[in-house]
Amino acid sequence: MVIADMDFPLFYVEAKRLSSRGVEVRVAQNADGDYEIDQFYELIDRRTRAVMVSSVMWVNGLRLDVAELAKVAHEAGAYIIVDAIQQAGALRVEADRLGLDFVAVGSQKWLMAPYGVGALCVGRRAVEELSPPRPGYLSLAVKDWDAFWADPSKTPAGWTQVEEGALKFEYGGTFPPLSLRGLAASASLINELGVERAEEVVLRLRKALVEELEDLRLEGLSPPEARKASGIVLFRVPGGLRENYMAAMRLRSRGVMVSARGAAGVWGIRASVHFPNREEDVEALREALRGLRA
Repeated sequence: MVIADMDFPLFYVEAKRLSSRGVEVRVAQNADGDYEIDQFYELIDRRTRAVMVSSVMWVNGLRLDVAELAKVAHEAGAYIIVDAIQQAGALRVEADRLGLDFVAVGSQKWLMAPYGVGALCVGRRAVEELSPPRPGYLSLAVKDWDAFWADPSKTPAGWTQVEEGALKFEYGGTFPPLSLRGLAASASLINELGVERAEEVVLRLRKALVEELEDLRLEGLSPPEARKASGIVLFRVPGGLRENYMAAMRLRSRGVMVSARGAAGVWGIRASVHFPNREEDVEALREALRGLRA
């Protein structure tokens, strides 16, 4: 399998688990917080079974060209698995058009919903060719769950039929109804605005944020290309890691919610803009940074 070195820690954990079972893990190394598609061409070959990446990197907001990456993976006969938690709700995620085999999202980030809900979009090729490694009871082919629970004739011997479509990958216990209600409300809000409009607002505010940081002569660490842009911007104030960590804490104490983040040699202060934000929020960050400098 192939992963990226700047990705979320859970990717490392999964890679370690598979490595202990004999799977060779190849890691794409970032160069100043960016990757070139040629790096993945060098890592992916006919032995590759899976390419697992985030569509937007959690540290510096780099947006990968997952469509091109999917072509590279499919040419080698591999599957592409994408974590879109830092994209869904802020930028469009077009799994079918991009040719992605698996796209996973969580509710608590840009979807603005409570913790505890995840969604998995499974491509037709994956549905047809793969079987889940550990099906759960929610993947059983049951049409009427009320009748199923009340049926005294059920035994373990009859629990073998699972769903044929994407639901065969469903795994786990019971649904979290309160979190689902929260997700339904936030999804309604996003759909009312329109994902295209949300993306437009996010990228406009990001541009304004980058311009403010440039005016303050602060070091920007997110790729400047528009095609690689997301709602996340990473930057540094003068000093080292400790000074930036303390600066992030001081900003938070002033009501400006940023985070100190780092991975694979990339680090700094992470600021994120979403469609509920306004230009005044960007200006508030600018003024708070000026206050720290003073």
